[in-house]
Amino acid sequence: MKKKYVLKDIAKLAGVSIGTVDRVIHNRGRVSAESEKRVKAAIKELHYVPNPVAQSLKNNKVHQIRILLPDPSIDPYWVPCEHGIHEIKDEFKAFDLDIELSYFDPVKVNSFKEAGEAILDQKPDSLLFVPLFEKESVLLMEKLKNSNTLTSTFNSPSNSGVHQFIGQNLFLSGRVAAKLACDHLPSEANVGILHLDESFNNALHMQEKEKGFRAYFEENCPTSKLYTHTWDSSRSKYHLEKLQNDSLVYDILFVTNSKIHPVAMAVHELGLKTKLIGYDLLKENVVCLKEGRIDFLIHQAPKTQASLSLKNVIEHLLFKKPLPETVLLPIEIINSENVDSYL
Repeated sequence: MKKKYVLKDIAKLAGVSIGTVDRVIHNRGRVSAESEKRVKAAIKELHYVPNPVAQSLKNNKVHQIRILLPDPSIDPYWVPCEHGIHEIKDEFKAFDLDIELSYFDPVKVNSFKEAGEAILDQKPDSLLFVPLFEKESVLLMEKLKNSNTLTSTFNSPSNSGVHQFIGQNLFLSGRVAAKLACDHLPSEANVGILHLDESFNNALHMQEKEKGFRAYFEENCPTSKLYTHTWDSSRSKYHLEKLQNDSLVYDILFVTNSKIHPVAMAVHELGLKTKLIGYDLLKENVVCLKEGRIDFLIHQAPKTQASLSLKNVIEHLLFKKPLPETVLLPIEIINSENVDSYL
């Protein structure tokens, strides 16, 4: 078996003390040019590679990582993200990490701003957050502009210049939804795009999905008519009835977030034949999918997004592992036949 060399072996070969070897490897303290030369020659001869885990455990620095997440008790979409974060915390619990999770109300801008300000006051080494509100996320990043804080976002893209983004190509996600829609529509169809429970003008993730959806229709189904609506998901039945009274019945509805199940229930109660495409494996969505009330769900893998974001940041802080600027996850199409394999 190949021997694993340690500092003692390097010191013996170079004819210096272990302390001298340590100073050369970590570039700290004064070492004579001759001693440094012998140490580096011994390192090369032994093919010595420092153990990043051991080095991290010797380091006295406690890395402060702060995470700002939409409150899962308000929107259950974020529950898997919370689980993924806690799993990574457990995985790295032997290391000097101070990881704190804060929450904001996903429908209240001020909640995000206040939670962000509280984190900034702590001057963390790293901030992971979901930029649900684009304008406020840009302002948050502006305040971090001259700091050394490592920033990472997941789920929603941002124009704020973060160090890392993990999620999906949301423009492409919209195109995938449009392809599914076009394949199940007559040549001239009424198509609705629904943005639910969020401010569309301040939600980049919704804007990108709609852009992709519309681009595909313009290229491939130009005779269809597309309409965009923004409403409260709890009033879906009211809105659909109003549209019905105005003689507008949709052949298909594309919901740009995880709030599709209230729409599915309303469509069912009104006896409409409208097909539905939406996002994510929330329990209510899965039930509707299995019952045939939703035709397709696009899986955004929220747990993977959150856990990978945190893991990458931790490994960068501890082991100097390169931090990828962008990690795009696959766009997975779920129907009633394959949904069980994702649960």
